Amino acid sequence: MDRDLHEAVVAGIADVRYRNGLIFAWLRVGLRTLTLAIWLMSLHLGSRGEQVLHYLIVLVNVVHLAIGCGVLMALRRRRGVRAALLLAAAVDIVVVAFAGWISEPGDVASAAFLMGVMQLMLLFSGLTLPRAEAAALGAIGTGWQLYLGLRLGLRADWVAATVLVTGATAVAITWASTRIMGLAARRALGDYTAQLIRAHRDALASANREIASQRDRVLAAQAEAETLSKLVVHDLRNPLAALQQFVALARERLGDNGRAPSADQLSAMREDLDLAAEEGGRLAERIGDLLLISRLESTVLQPSRKPIPARSLLEGVGRGIRRQADDRQATVTIAAPAGLTASLDPELARRLLENLAANALRFVDRGGRIELAAESSAGMLVLAVRNTGPAVPPEVQSQLFQKYSGGAERSAYNLGLGLYLCRLVAEAHGGTMAVGAAPGFGASFEARLPLEA
Repeated sequence: MDRDLHEAVVAGIADVRYRNGLIFAWLRVGLRTLTLAIWLMSLHLGSRGEQVLHYLIVLVNVVHLAIGCGVLMALRRRRGVRAALLLAAAVDIVVVAFAGWISEPGDVASAAFLMGVMQLMLLFSGLTLPRAEAAALGAIGTGWQLYLGLRLGLRADWVAATVLVTGATAVAITWASTRIMGLAARRALGDYTAQLIRAHRDALASANREIASQRDRVLAAQAEAETLSKLVVHDLRNPLAALQQFVALARERLGDNGRAPSADQLSAMREDLDLAAEEGGRLAERIGDLLLISRLESTVLQPSRKPIPARSLLEGVGRGIRRQADDRQATVTIAAPAGLTASLDPELARRLLENLAANALRFVDRGGRIELAAESSAGMLVLAVRNTGPAVPPEVQSQLFQKYSGGAERSAYNLGLGLYLCRLVAEAHGGTMAVGAAPGFGASFEARLPLEA
């Protein structure tokens, strides 16, 4: 951090010097252009010797203007800024020294004018160069002022005064430049501190957002776990309760009086145990569904496809639900054209249809009808399970195949994970699930699956 702070302060001071140098570069070009124009207009005046001197002065002005333009271009492009500023200051001193060298002895007006110009050049150097370089140029300027006074043969008191004024000006400019650079350093320090505060503020805000996001994920995971536990309890409670009930009936028929059960009792016991075994199978299927959902969600399980006749698939599922349908006095029918074949995973397709059929058994009206249907449409196999029970409200249809979805209406139509499993199986095959209505039926659950892999 200390290194970054030092670099920020150095950069701040350099930027102030650069901006000063850019302003002075424009001023130098403007003044030199004006001076050159004045000398060009005076070329035809004076004697021949004076005209030769004028040509020499014009040449010096042209060279100085060219160097000034080069310095300005370098500063605007930010190329070699320090070297350009040092070159500009040195050339300024040289040009002023040249003007003093060509002045006439005893020309007090020229000496006074050149002293003012030298002080202006020292101001340029003091505000654009480091202190050591500015002090060196100040000493050179003061020495030049002494030499100029002696060369022009000025009075000793006047020479002493000009040297003193030029030296004092150089010292004052160097001191003022140091103060200005100190202010620039403090400003750079303030900017760096503000930037650091903003960075820490943004980092803290980002950390707070991440903490809030993690908290939301933890709460969502907790809510999901609670919902999943409710769904698991719902899906496993009914088969388990029925299994326990049938086993209890068998034990009650067996009795504990030491007498062998009668033929009627044995027959009833056998029926109870058959029903218990059936409920145990349903319980095993529910547990299998939970494992299957987990594998489908993680994409660990990929469908193992092979050609399956649609009608035989529907008939197998129909035989499995016919006994429960008989209990509700409902009729199970199969509607599928002969020869309709699709590339499906047999086990996954069977579980999809069994869950749809189990859902239909819950809602079919007594004495109603359940239809297992298959047809091809636009290169897709449509597997439908329909029942004559109540229609599913439109506002509930979009939620039925979600894993978790709140609301009493949705819970009334699908509290478990069966329809969610159907959606996962359909999507694993590259298909979709939908629910709607069909002529003569209250609800029609349809899976649209590609006929070919």
